[in-house]
Amino acid sequence: IAYAALSNSQEAITCYQTHLRIAEDIGDISGQLNALTNLGIAYHATDELPKAIACYQKQLEIANQMGDRTQKINALQRLRLTWEHIPDPQQVNDCRLQQWEIAHQWLGVVGMAEFTQILEQVGLSLTEDLYGQDLTGVDLSNANLRGANLAQANLTNANLTLADLSNANLQGANLSNAILCNANLRDANLQEANLSQADLRTKLPRAKLSNANLTQADLTSAYLPRANLSNANLQSANFTYADLSGVNLTGANLQKTDFSRAELADIMVENVEFTEAIGISRRLQPELQRKGAIFGDS
Repeated sequence: IAYAALSNSQEAITCYQTHLRIAEDIGDISGQLNALTNLGIAYHATDELPKAIACYQKQLEIANQMGDRTQKINALQRLRLTWEHIPDPQQVNDCRLQQWEIAHQWLGVVGMAEFTQILEQVGLSLTEDLYGQDLTGVDLSNANLRGANLAQANLTNANLTLADLSNANLQGANLSNAILCNANLRDANLQEANLSQADLRTKLPRAKLSNANLTQADLTSAYLPRANLSNANLQSANFTYADLSGVNLTGANLQKTDFSRAELADIMVENVEFTEAIGISRRLQPELQRKGAIFGDS
């Protein structure tokens, strides 16, 4: 350690190699793990990445045999960092999956309320490592998820109250029955997301919601100026008092959609069927028809 502190990497490597041999000779597992960690770090510092990887893989092997979660986490974090440096995306993802395996096992014991703390301890990132994951029922209230990649994630019944999801990628995510009250979804990508029965009483300016499923979603007083809802399923969604100014509703399903007292200025409704929509005043119908909206025989 003293050699490493003095930036004499070669002397440090020799020291750690000696430490490792002694630990192996006397069967000191803890000593072996520490020596492998330090040796891997030293090899990484001298850009001998294959040797660093070999050390971390050996550390991981011993940690798995011993059931030592802390050492497994340590080895996987350093392995992933080294593979990222090479880079080798496939190996990086393999490390990520093993980190998630540890996280899910841990969460199965302590519960999803400890989600953010467990992820931090395992070495997973809230912004980079959530895509495609099963996060059913997770509590991410007040979480900073700005720009996070949550594409294809399962967030059914998740609590995202007051979470910052601005610029987040939620394309194809399952957010059915999720609570997003007062979350920040500014510029978020929610294309093809399942938001059925979700609580969306929140801010969604410029949100991308094309082809999304918002069946029975609650958007009471929601703020959605210039959001893209083209081809979205809005059946029985509640937009009462919502700000929909400049929203694109082209191709959207508005069956039993409630627009009572909603702000509809500059809305894009060319060939959009409003016949079964609710809450459109007689005064507003002619204006929407001039923009191409269809109201059947009404």
